[in-house]
Amino acid sequence: MASDRFAGKVALITAAGAGIGRAIALEWAKGGGAAAIADKDKAAVERTAQEMAALNATVLALEVDVARLDRIQEMVTKTARRFGGIDALFNVAGINMLKNVEEASEEEWRFIIDTNLTSVYRCSKYAIPELRKRGGGAIVNVASTAGIAAENRCAAYSASKAAIVMLSRNMALDFAKDRIRVNSLCPGATLTPRIEANIAQRDPAHEQALMNLIPLKRRADAQEIAKAAVFLASDDASYITGAALVVDGGLTAGIRFPFFDE
Repeated sequence: MASDRFAGKVALITAAGAGIGRAIALEWAKGGGAAAIADKDKAAVERTAQEMAALNATVLALEVDVARLDRIQEMVTKTARRFGGIDALFNVAGINMLKNVEEASEEEWRFIIDTNLTSVYRCSKYAIPELRKRGGGAIVNVASTAGIAAENRCAAYSASKAAIVMLSRNMALDFAKDRIRVNSLCPGATLTPRIEANIAQRDPAHEQALMNLIPLKRRADAQEIAKAAVFLASDDASYITGAALVVDGGLTAGIRFPFFDE
């Protein structure tokens, strides 16, 4: 159901072509907000734009690879020019790679760090002046439970996501004076098109093993993660900054010993 929760507000959302980024874009549109949405998949981001337009949202779709500095600068400039400013930045883009530090090449390591972490630094660096011009705003950086509890054979991913959590806290300290709130969001196992494709190719026992680790015994829907992200950018979270909001069905709550239940 549409509302005017974000009426007059402008968001910039990366990785909005699918998954969590798309879900955030649609939640923002349902709240009556305008948005610039970016993704390196042009067709995907344009589909999201069409879905937002169907919700009567004003939207600008941009083809952007966040691993490239020039495209990030261009993205922020086009957004500010089109909408007159930015009120909320959602840094969503991220990729994983199942390799430990011995297995990962120098190029692979840099690619993960640049895409996941350096993009947050760059997008924030160039968007913050636009938020400041509006008298403040909010930045939501999508990290992961891998940034809270390390995951095996995800060395670069875990390192990048943990760094996002700490970078968000640092930014919260630095820009509170500008009325800019900065928080990180740490999703757990979430159903996205990429994950659904992976599940279909895997041994069903692998998925069941994961479900056994999650107290709620299921993956999150992308919309559940998006609702948390949009909350952090809303006035309902006006006194929250420097936080790492974990949305993981209890995955990182602690260790459960099955034999204690006996």
